[in-house]
Amino acid sequence: ASSGAWVCFDEFNRLIPEVLSVCTVQFKSVCDGIAADATRIRVEGDEINLDPTCGAFITMNPGYLGRSELPEGLKALFRPMTVMVPDLILICENMLMAEGFVTAKTLASKFFCLYSLLKALLSAQLHYDWGLRAIKSVLVVAGGFKRAEPDIAEDALLMRALRDFNIPKIVREDEVVFFGLLGDLFPGLDPERKRDESLEKYVRQACTNLGNDPDETFCLKVVQTEELLAIRHCVFIMGPAGAGKSQCWRTLKEARNLRDPEMPTKAVDINPKAVKTEELYGFISMATREWRDGLLSNVMRHLSGIPDEKPKWIILDGDLDANWIESMNSVMDDNRMLTLASNERIPLLPHMRMIFEIRDLKHATPATVSRAGILYISTDEGSQWKSLINSWISKKAFSDTASNMLKTFFDKYISKTLLWMIINAKSVVPVEDMNKVQVLLNMLDGCLNDDNVEQPEKLETVFVYCAVWALGSTLCVADDGTDYRKMFSEWWRGEFKEVKFPSRDTVFDYWLDPEVNTFDSWTKSPFFYSVNFDSRKVSMTSLTVPTPETCSVAYWMDMMVKMRKPVMLAGPAGTGKTQLVGGMINKFNSSIYTSTTINFNFYTTSAALADTMAIPLEKKTGSNYGPPGTTKLVYFVDDLNLPEVDSYNTQSAIAHLRQHMEYEHCYDLQKMTLKNISKTQVVSCMNPTAGCFNINPRLQRWFATFAIGLPGSTSLLTIYQTFLDGHLQNFTEEIKGQSTNLIKAALGLHSMVSSTFRKTATNFHYEFNIRHISNVFQGLLVSSPENFQSAEKFTLLWLHESERVYGDRLVSIEDLSKYNALAQSQCKKVFPSFPTAKYYAKENADPLLFCHFAEGIEDNAYNQVPSLVTMNRILEEGLKEYNETNATMDLVLFGDAMKHVARIVRIVRNEGGHALLVGVGGSGKQSLARLAAFICGYDVKQIVISSTYSINDLKDDLKGMYQKAGVKGEGVMFLLTDSQITNERFLIYINDLLASGDIPDLFAIDEVDAIVNSVTNRVKAECIVPDRKNCWDYFIGQIRKNLHVCLCFSPVGDGFRNRARRFPALVNCTVIDMFQPWPKDALFSVGKKFLSTVDLGTDKERDVIERFLPFSFEAVNKATIEYKKKERRSVYTTPKSYLELIKLYKILLEDSRSDASAAISRLDNGLSKLRETSEGVAKLEHDLKGMLEDAATKKEKAEQIAETVSKEKAIAEVETANAQIEKEQVATIAEEVGKKQRDTENDLAKAEPAVAAAMSALDTLDQKDLSSCKGMLKPPPNLDEVFAATMCLLAGVMPSVIIQKSGKVKDTSWDAAKKQLMGNIKEYMMYLKEIKAKVDDGTINPKNFVEVRQYIEQDYFNVETIKSKNQAAAGLCSFVLNIVMYYDIVVTVEPKRKALAEANQQLEEANEKLKSVMANVAALEEKLSQLTKELEEANASKKEAMDAVAGGEQKLNLAQRLTTALGSENQRWAENIITLRKNEKLLTGDVLLASAFVSYIGPFTKPFRIHLMDRVFKPFIEREFTKISNDSGEDYVMPMSTDANPITTLTTPAEVAQWNADYLPADAVSTENGCLVCNSSRWPLIIDPQLQGIKWIKQKESAPERNLQIVRLGQKDLIRKLEIALE
Repeated sequence: ASSGAWVCFDEFNRLIPEVLSVCTVQFKSVCDGIAADATRIRVEGDEINLDPTCGAFITMNPGYLGRSELPEGLKALFRPMTVMVPDLILICENMLMAEGFVTAKTLASKFFCLYSLLKALLSAQLHYDWGLRAIKSVLVVAGGFKRAEPDIAEDALLMRALRDFNIPKIVREDEVVFFGLLGDLFPGLDPERKRDESLEKYVRQACTNLGNDPDETFCLKVVQTEELLAIRHCVFIMGPAGAGKSQCWRTLKEARNLRDPEMPTKAVDINPKAVKTEELYGFISMATREWRDGLLSNVMRHLSGIPDEKPKWIILDGDLDANWIESMNSVMDDNRMLTLASNERIPLLPHMRMIFEIRDLKHATPATVSRAGILYISTDEGSQWKSLINSWISKKAFSDTASNMLKTFFDKYISKTLLWMIINAKSVVPVEDMNKVQVLLNMLDGCLNDDNVEQPEKLETVFVYCAVWALGSTLCVADDGTDYRKMFSEWWRGEFKEVKFPSRDTVFDYWLDPEVNTFDSWTKSPFFYSVNFDSRKVSMTSLTVPTPETCSVAYWMDMMVKMRKPVMLAGPAGTGKTQLVGGMINKFNSSIYTSTTINFNFYTTSAALADTMAIPLEKKTGSNYGPPGTTKLVYFVDDLNLPEVDSYNTQSAIAHLRQHMEYEHCYDLQKMTLKNISKTQVVSCMNPTAGCFNINPRLQRWFATFAIGLPGSTSLLTIYQTFLDGHLQNFTEEIKGQSTNLIKAALGLHSMVSSTFRKTATNFHYEFNIRHISNVFQGLLVSSPENFQSAEKFTLLWLHESERVYGDRLVSIEDLSKYNALAQSQCKKVFPSFPTAKYYAKENADPLLFCHFAEGIEDNAYNQVPSLVTMNRILEEGLKEYNETNATMDLVLFGDAMKHVARIVRIVRNEGGHALLVGVGGSGKQSLARLAAFICGYDVKQIVISSTYSINDLKDDLKGMYQKAGVKGEGVMFLLTDSQITNERFLIYINDLLASGDIPDLFAIDEVDAIVNSVTNRVKAECIVPDRKNCWDYFIGQIRKNLHVCLCFSPVGDGFRNRARRFPALVNCTVIDMFQPWPKDALFSVGKKFLSTVDLGTDKERDVIERFLPFSFEAVNKATIEYKKKERRSVYTTPKSYLELIKLYKILLEDSRSDASAAISRLDNGLSKLRETSEGVAKLEHDLKGMLEDAATKKEKAEQIAETVSKEKAIAEVETANAQIEKEQVATIAEEVGKKQRDTENDLAKAEPAVAAAMSALDTLDQKDLSSCKGMLKPPPNLDEVFAATMCLLAGVMPSVIIQKSGKVKDTSWDAAKKQLMGNIKEYMMYLKEIKAKVDDGTINPKNFVEVRQYIEQDYFNVETIKSKNQAAAGLCSFVLNIVMYYDIVVTVEPKRKALAEANQQLEEANEKLKSVMANVAALEEKLSQLTKELEEANASKKEAMDAVAGGEQKLNLAQRLTTALGSENQRWAENIITLRKNEKLLTGDVLLASAFVSYIGPFTKPFRIHLMDRVFKPFIEREFTKISNDSGEDYVMPMSTDANPITTLTTPAEVAQWNADYLPADAVSTENGCLVCNSSRWPLIIDPQLQGIKWIKQKESAPERNLQIVRLGQKDLIRKLEIALE
């Protein structure tokens, strides 16, 4: 706008709507200024020049992915212009003519016809572009052909250009159509492709140098890449994973270097998805407004700054998304310019190229596709894996015979098997053929040796062995039960019979013994070994029992790791993947291998992964990094597929991991430097049924993938036989004999549970795997020989543990009943002699319960609970002890509550035991968890959420818990509720804590060192080498032993499911305890306890009320189901609702009884007053007679005194006349004196404003301001003169001011002022105020005012000037000026004062004379006054007596009228008292009904309200009270009104009328809602679509004293307003 330039905003709609809105405001200011012919305009507060010649243009593609809709205000400022499709025939003709073609018109028509047909007939591939840019590129190539070979026919040249430069992007299925159309338009023509023989030679040589097979197809793609780079500066190399995209550009780079060693090609690779878009291009920091350079911008600037013209390639190897690729448009088009947000423009120089290595163009716009050349590499023909095999064979030093045999085997087995698998099999995760062949080659590398490679039979056996595992390792059992491994095995045995496997089991169940080259069971392999288990020494979780399945995977995994090949174990949760990898890692030689575990979660990003992966690395030399010393580092990445998938189906963490594995480097985004990382490898696990299910195929192809499923029944029997037999060594023979039966029963029950309770979207945690079987046996291992003597009791323990593992996860009573039936049937089947029916009876069932406090909370033995009564006594004692040392918990320990305590204790007593308590609000999760922690002796820790609580605060809290649990060895329970998870990223740390206890970035390096030093001695005591790793492992072991997490979640809504999906450890690494709805007996016992202190009438009436409470709760639950069916709306009733009902009932009943008592008391007081009034009237009549007699006596006395006063008055009048004459003479003198006095006072009055201003100036002084002056080392100019002036005035007044003998101040410097004046500021201000008094009494030294004038005469010595420098000094300045003015006036008035004193002396003598005269008159007047006073007293006494008589008569009259009028009220009030007392007894039922109304009715519509109140609640109460009446006789009064109405109970007609006046609608439902809002003890949530409730509340609370605060969610000042309201 200021320069008058024209600007073109290209792709303007890529800005977000918020920025577009700001642009609208800014550009409107420019348009308005131009319309007004203004030369300056204001843009967002800044005024700038305006040149009216400025202009703005917008070019954009509407409707693309990642584009915004322009605001209407912005559209109005621009004139829209639609760019139409150009006339391509005319453009082609003109360009062909420009390129030298004579037959341009004919060729242009053929060109346009071909592209039109290709667009219509070819498949809809995203990378196809038949637009103007593509046309131009082909025409440029055709022109080059024309100039190079002018003798060839023009149509042949154009056909060659069309053919050769479109083939690279044509997919295989479209080739037939493409060549058909080309042949029809150019019949009989098939010119040879223009070949660069030299380049092709170097390409083949480059393939040999790089170890690639110089396959013809591959070499053609390399040459095509070079041809595309010649005409396009940006090229997309795209194709499926393993298509050879990377090798394509690497081979071309090598070939170019071979062809021209003097001009080597430099390539810099970047994965744009491994960083954020702003980190790729750079961004402006919003905090500091500084520019932060981006990775791509930095690389591009560096390459363009190199002072040579050697070829430079920027390889962008990563998936496309609209966020980052659209910012490349200006680079990819003819501008060749990278435009940054900092206004920097970095050119892509002519010798620079950009190569995009991508999977597809699914998320690219047509604008992007048209800007680049496209090379598509297909894998349909399988040439890639065939070339891979050839290159592998060529690298090996095999003999020709061995090489030929291997080629024969590959041809014989691979193609046929891959085809069969595509048609018939399904892998656990999608795996490319290239990956399967690569894994086969890796396995052959590990299995082939000099002995077997030269013997055909042995070689084929090894080949088949490796082929079976390489091709079939990803096969698994499908969800529908199809066993693809078994299918593969049967097909293989039927198809290939040269190498025979044993006939039993599958081909995967056999190991090839390298010594004899024969197949044997995996139990004969070195990876299978026997395990001796002793539960007293080793925990079950720390031991892995080998099985054939685990041995096979461990064998191949160990081989791959030693060869530094990535390995992936894929399978459902709980199949032992992590345990397998952990077992391998634990066997590592620490001098050779180190490992780091990384648990992925939903919020794992590339930045977080980079930081975690960098922790175990150390810097070597330069930019090289690696593990410490000579060791090799294995990254164990668990839950690989969990990170969040963005809208472009990509994951930044996966992109970073691929960059790390494929390129072995990453970028330091702080220093913008490359970090080369060596000697690392990756082992991963993932659950393909969780997270995003699959990962990017470009990463997947690097892994040797093994499908992990549930072990077979034989293996499971082996595993748990090992654990159980090892534990039962010291038990009775009877129990030992049942070991096998217990395992079979457990496995059978697990199978039945798995098939009965299937995983659904709602019941997402219904997933039962080997982890749950292990939990059952882990519970059995807690038993001790002392407490378990019989097999029957041990079997009951198995039933109990199974119920804890399976039953506690079930979400409903119905599912729990199904489970009980399954458990009972399994027990009858396996243990028919053991009676267990009594534990599953529908009524009065015996408790099947084992716990750690069966004999007392001090008893740690795991034993059976004899009865719930005993358990209740123990827990009540424990609760009492808890309340003595902690905040009191008023708990009702009913049966289910006690069972939950036992379950929680059972969970957290185990090492690594974490509880997940799932139940609706008010179920008692937190309270019971606290009690359980107290029983276990654990300290409960909770986070305290505030508006500022952040992840760093959580980490600090976790550090504190880790220190306490890991270093001090104290038991800690971390209690966390879902409401405390204010940031979902909190769960990142909780997930790691649950999974392993090791949170990677929790502690800094120095903190880790401190922890290691803290536990070193204890590690030594355990006879373990105290190196850093062992110390840290010991610390984590202590964490798992002592720190237990207890999560309290609500199942309502999607939050629980989403969190479990994103953070699987929440479900997989915890034991779930599902809090079922409270049973009726629990509701009854809770209500009974909380109402025990309330007077509810007789025991029978109390029983009715106590039974109504659970009845109403269950009735509402039934109504919610019906309401859901009819209205499709959910209403939730929780135990908290029930407890709130009880609380509300107690409050309302107490308030209603208090109001009734007050009304009765008021009427009773009225009756008492009536009785007192009647007695008072009789007494009043008697007193009135005496008052009349007394009044007559007083009248006579008053008349006698009046006569005496008349005589004395005449004498006094004569003397008074004489005194008046003398008084007039004195008045004349006084008048003269007064005149002089007024003149003097007028002069003094003029001084008053000055002194007032001076005093006022002093009052404005503030000690803080003066204190700030005191702190000044050097005052502002002239400030010290103000204080010096005050020092002159205080000379001789303030002791601290040092003066000379002459009275002059000795030192007026600033330091002296600070020391003498401001040493004591209060004293300083006091002495300033005393100056006025000393001026008045003349005791101040006049020299002070002489000395001060040298200051006040200065120009700067005025209030305004001084005030601009210091507020306090301005007050002092004002004081000095005004007090000097006051002094000057006082000095002028002094002569008049002396004249006034002489006149006053004359007046005093005259007054003495007058005084003697007046004394005589006064004596006479005093006598007269005394007589007059006596007369007045007599008259007053007479009047008082007469008034008393009149008042008595009036009072008597009124009292008689009152008693007569209220005679009838006496009876009516007495009757009302009886009525009120009768109604008071009815409050028990009326308030109960009203409380149920307030607690439950709110969410329902009117029909449901009527049904619940009139057909359910009220009939129940009336029916039960009627039964009591029938039993008690006619005298019984039911404690509830016959026409009980909650509205009448809760409010009055006056209140309802006021609500209506406040705009509440007058209908019945609105009145009911008003009652709910005003009487609810909980905060009301109003569903108010018509805003009627809002209007009512605003009016109702509009009074100023109510201080209504209106807030909305999302407001910035929400918390502040809430604080104001709460205050």
